Amino acid sequence: MRAIKRKLKLIGIILAVIAVIAGLIWLGIFWWTMLGLLILIIVLLHFSVTLRLSASRSEGIDISAKWLFLTLYPRGKKKETHPSEEISSEDFDQLLAEDLGLPPDIDDDDDIVITELSETTESSEKQEEEDSDTDTGEETSPSEEKPAEGEDADKPDEKPEGKEKDKKEKKEKGPGKIAAIKSKIAMVKPYIPLGWKTVKKFCKAVRFQDVDLQADVGRFDAHEAAIYYGIAQRAMFSILSKIGMIFTLKVKQAEVRCHFCENKLDGSARLTVRVRPSTMIAIAFCAGVNFLIIFLRERRKKKKAAKANAAAA
Repeated sequence: MRAIKRKLKLIGIILAVIAVIAGLIWLGIFWWTMLGLLILIIVLLHFSVTLRLSASRSEGIDISAKWLFLTLYPRGKKKETHPSEEISSEDFDQLLAEDLGLPPDIDDDDDIVITELSETTESSEKQEEEDSDTDTGEETSPSEEKPAEGEDADKPDEKPEGKEKDKKEKKEKGPGKIAAIKSKIAMVKPYIPLGWKTVKKFCKAVRFQDVDLQADVGRFDAHEAAIYYGIAQRAMFSILSKIGMIFTLKVKQAEVRCHFCENKLDGSARLTVRVRPSTMIAIAFCAGVNFLIIFLRERRKKKKAAKANAAAA
């Protein structure tokens, strides 16, 4: 019934859309409305998708993603189902008896009979397996004829010829594989610079904003505390520098706190990641156009080279 209702809803939506388009065409404002919808879509895609991340040792990790007023993550939580009641030993015995086809009241004698039956079935299965193994051994008796002395004398003369043939085949196949790999590399090589630039642009379009990092380090010994403080500083700012080289980074606060006379290692991180869909679509569109131009250029070069080879031949 649910599947039928879904299908009916989908059919109703499709019919409503068709009716609206037909009405717009009849009124003569179809193209104006399409233009307005296109402008609206472009404006909506200009708003960024925002991902907020906060992590700490005490509170754990919290992630949320939004676009305009829509919450992309986390979705609505499902209703919790009530846990089923624990099964008592008597109920378990009754269920077991129903599965085995026995009366509900199982005594100790019945348990012994069940175990004996299981042992007899296991022993019968083992005997059947042994009988099958003996039958197969009798049927498959090895009967191989020894080769004649003349044939043994001829074999050493045949082996070197086979080895030479294998070596020749390997020599013939080797250059073919290398040439195929080189041709594939030559096909991909013109697209590598453009692909690398496109990946860099995609990464730079991802913006890390409002980055707030705090780390707490402490030791009882002042010398060890200073060493741990330096290690934490180096790790934090080296990670931030690498992220800034790949993505767009704006740091709000990055701090390492040193605590003396206390063994402590704690930290927290809060940041916001923003991605603009319109920027991503524009980068992908420009990259696709450039890839098409390179493809057509390489195709022309191949045609010219083929014509030149044909003329020279």
